[in-house]
Amino acid sequence: MPVDLDDLKLLSKIDRSNMMGAVDRFPDVFLRSRDQWDVSFKKPRSSIRSVVLMGMGGSASAADVVLDWLKAALPVPAVVHREPGLPAFVNARTLFVAISYSGETSETLAAFQEAKNRGSSLMGIGHGGSLASFCDRFKAPFFEVEASLAPRAALGQLIVAASSALERAYLVRSTTREISRAAQELGRIRRRYRVETPRADNPAKSLAEKLLGHSLVIYSLQRMSSVARRFKNQLAENGKLLAKYDLLPEAGHNEVEGWHERDNMLPVIIRDAQETAFEGSIFRAFRATIGSAGRSHPLDVHVAARGRLSRLLSPIFLLDYVSLYLAMLRRIDPTPTNLINEYKKR
Repeated sequence: MPVDLDDLKLLSKIDRSNMMGAVDRFPDVFLRSRDQWDVSFKKPRSSIRSVVLMGMGGSASAADVVLDWLKAALPVPAVVHREPGLPAFVNARTLFVAISYSGETSETLAAFQEAKNRGSSLMGIGHGGSLASFCDRFKAPFFEVEASLAPRAALGQLIVAASSALERAYLVRSTTREISRAAQELGRIRRRYRVETPRADNPAKSLAEKLLGHSLVIYSLQRMSSVARRFKNQLAENGKLLAKYDLLPEAGHNEVEGWHERDNMLPVIIRDAQETAFEGSIFRAFRATIGSAGRSHPLDVHVAARGRLSRLLSPIFLLDYVSLYLAMLRRIDPTPTNLINEYKKR
């Protein structure tokens, strides 16, 4: 029997750990005071020549968002790193920010210790664990975030902490005002996506029903890649669904050729609320090409938003809900991640 997304009692039985409630609270994180962190960075800004944000999984998603948001404002090159080995450029003039919600991510801890060996300036972000202990031992600033249902549900806390870390290192100006504006926008759109809002008026429920039964291929511009990758990961962790993502316009120079046979694949194109005319022409050309070749009908995800941070967080918020509604439609509890746990034990 198909799942009725307006049957709140049934959805509550499926979502036994209330991941839906964790997503509902996403806007609230950005309204909280950041005075909780009594953290100082003693080196001058001129001593930093590169920034590395290190993380895995949901912690790396926060790093992706922060760089998509603030990279243009940073006076030095910055990258998100996702493996224990470090690139050759990491040295004494690098600010190395380790992000691990649990504080126990082996790859992040290994890279953190290697950065220490190279003389890098260190910061840590997480809920505690070994990373907090390392920061205490190395006398490195540690930004402790509050507990959450799962690392992926701590995205907001980690974004705020990571942006605060860059502020404390004097690499960006205060982000308080933009964070507050984004929180207000998220609060306004939350009522449209919440489980209490019926399908007829709920874009998240409607989109989930359109996506059900398809293998999803997600596309975005480079500057929206954090949104695309987050959605791909949320489909896996919440919905237990495989998906992939790629970037435009690059995909128009290679992957577009693979759409001769679609094999039940559905393209999902994440749009930016502010695009140039040239970018709009890229999307139109890509949609028309894959539509004619594979008879597929790409779905656009477009959320109105103002401000760079809001243009990232608003579609993330929508698509987090979509991943949960897809799990409900398949009668899957979104919270357990049994295969991730098995992988970590091996």
